[in-house]
Amino acid sequence: MALSRTAVWLGCVIAPAAAAAQSAAPPTLDCALGFEALKAAAQALPGAQSSQYSGFDMVTQTLPETWHVEMFFTTRWHPAYPAVAMRTLRKQVTGVWTADSKTCGYGNQQQFSNLVDDMKASDKALTEASRAEVERKKRERSPLATAP
Repeated sequence: MALSRTAVWLGCVIAPAAAAAQSAAPPTLDCALGFEALKAAAQALPGAQSSQYSGFDMVTQTLPETWHVEMFFTTRWHPAYPAVAMRTLRKQVTGVWTADSKTCGYGNQQQFSNLVDDMKASDKALTEASRAEVERKKRERSPLATAP
């Protein structure tokens, strides 16, 4: 009987810990699901926020100070429609936020290619801006100041 109680107790401890660890990872993009299914799945994510941004329906999800995900769904009038882009920003140990995008295109491949190029350029700009901000803060900190 003691063995079964131990197993139940371990199950009660491990299952919530596994669920918490799972929610600590940013969502992923599975293009095989298709445009509508990806949009529905994104909107159903715990803590997801929906909005519109520059011709996109956007869904964001965040684990503060660790990662931030922005999922962009083209609207019907967007040249690359239907397409999905997901940008993941991750905070590195250096304090720099790095941006990385993944995309799924289901329509005009030339327009989709343009969207991919735009996302990659934006990723680079966001990462470089974060790197510059971290460097600026380092220069401003007095050598005698204690670390924050």
